[in-house]
Amino acid sequence: MAFILKRSVIVITLLLIISNLSFSADSYDYSKIAPHPRLLMSKADEAAVKKVLKSNEQLSDVHDLIITKSDEMLSKETLTYKKTGKRLLAVSREALERVFYLSYSYRMTKNKKYLKRAELEMNAVCQFQDWNPTHYLDVGEMTMAVAIGYDWLFDKLQESTKLNIRKAIQKNAFETSKVEAYNNYKRVGNNWNQVCNAGVVYGALATFESNPTVSKEIIEEMLITNRISMASYAPDGVYPEGHMYWGYGTSFEVMLLAALESALGSDNGLSQSPGFLKSAEFMLFVTSPSGKRFNFSDSGVSQNANIVQFWFAKKTNNPNLLLEENKSMQAGTFLKTIDESRLLPSVMVFAKDINITNISAPTQQVWSGKGATPLVMVRSDWKNKTGEYLGVKGGSASTSHAHMDAGSFVYDVDGLRWAMDFGMQSYITLESKGVDLWGKGQDSQRWDVFRLSNKAHNTLTVNNKRHNYEGYAELIETIDLPTEKGGKFDLSEIFKGEISSAIRKVVLKNKTLLVEDEIATNEKEALIRWKMATPATVKILDNSTIELTQKGKTKILKVTSNFPFELKTWNSEDPGTDYDQKNPGTIMIGFESQVPANQKAKFVVTVGSLK
Repeated sequence: MAFILKRSVIVITLLLIISNLSFSADSYDYSKIAPHPRLLMSKADEAAVKKVLKSNEQLSDVHDLIITKSDEMLSKETLTYKKTGKRLLAVSREALERVFYLSYSYRMTKNKKYLKRAELEMNAVCQFQDWNPTHYLDVGEMTMAVAIGYDWLFDKLQESTKLNIRKAIQKNAFETSKVEAYNNYKRVGNNWNQVCNAGVVYGALATFESNPTVSKEIIEEMLITNRISMASYAPDGVYPEGHMYWGYGTSFEVMLLAALESALGSDNGLSQSPGFLKSAEFMLFVTSPSGKRFNFSDSGVSQNANIVQFWFAKKTNNPNLLLEENKSMQAGTFLKTIDESRLLPSVMVFAKDINITNISAPTQQVWSGKGATPLVMVRSDWKNKTGEYLGVKGGSASTSHAHMDAGSFVYDVDGLRWAMDFGMQSYITLESKGVDLWGKGQDSQRWDVFRLSNKAHNTLTVNNKRHNYEGYAELIETIDLPTEKGGKFDLSEIFKGEISSAIRKVVLKNKTLLVEDEIATNEKEALIRWKMATPATVKILDNSTIELTQKGKTKILKVTSNFPFELKTWNSEDPGTDYDQKNPGTIMIGFESQVPANQKAKFVVTVGSLK
């Protein structure tokens, strides 16, 4: 396995050993914990938000939406315990949205109708039999919900309500977080660590006075275990799980860091973890000029506004990170396309001190990052939707939420996506059909799912076999020249045992996509399959040329090689199982080549305009 993965395992192991040691000293002076409200928005912050609303039209629109949504909540049925499959998550998320919005609305207006409704919702969820600790994300989000309400409305809540909340947090969060069967989130480096740690710590900060010993233990342990997930951003800011889970995991990470700062004065250095602050740049480049996103791993293609980019912009003193958010605000789409919209009131806190009226687009065209999921992204234009865009990734199928897509790429030009990624399929649609979606290893049923397999991605397949689950595709060169921009990846471990080596170079060159694959076979011959998914209409013109057309635009795919090959197309609209999602209007194109033993083959594919 590649060094980067081995290093991550060593770091995580050391952190786990340390986390099992007793704490010799407090990381904070807990005697100086801020008074209520202490989470995110103090009384001084509240006054500042009210002041900025008088002059900031964009934030005023956000404020008005929160008030409107809060009014709509007043006539809804109170939340009830209802699981969907193994998850209570939808209820927990609804609770977080309702309590957060209602608490904000009360603080801004002092209208008691919001206070009463927030209190009603919190009492309701605190009477639940549990918060579903077998799927601990549900506990994390539910705990954050009642913690915010408890803290923000502390002086106005009935004593019986506050007692109910403290008992529920103690029983459903503090106690279950100590149960090994439930607390695996402390030992993983993905979004579970961030969401669950954030929720439980919110509970500890909100109810600190009632149980300081337990609260301190929770916070101190989090300061160690949360670094496991923070290590995922190293060294350059790539979020291994893709942009969608950056929106989830990083949003809750920021909520955690902001709460520590507001309640205890600092985040104890967590925000300075290598790569973390740079991950905001990753999110800036993950969107193409056409508005589509590089949707590797379990992610969708749609572009959404990110609430916590405002926090990053403030933290790094770089409002330019808000380029896409500002565009959506100006276009009137921001409030319709928000990731993690239940956290929307936090925008009022994060954005109150930011001037976003004069934002500049980057001049940088190439962004690359190494780590668990190395990638290169190229964006030729920051102003026009017709510019070129390339995203290429390496990494491993063993990463959280990964697909077997090492070496895969997306390509946009003329405002259209020509080489696409099918993206994720809803978990519930697969789990409801009995698919074991979360199994690990080479033989996991996860890789039978079309959209997750190597056969559905813009990469190579050798001898019709799955990629090596433990294999790692390393970024070996970032190319940023006047004539070509992209990257080169070593895919050799992905095909371990089938071929000796595979080097893939993917660049934009002279307004053309260029994909070069250099393959060395071992003592046996190898069937090489090259595939690319596209929404275009396809026509094979001759033995080496394919015509692609969509929306009045035409591109030509051309193949050259030192070995014979056969152009092919594969059906992608209907994968043919009862659990796979259909993909209407798509097709996979490419070629196959039988390369003899102990040979070096080179395949060059170009996708460009008619000459």
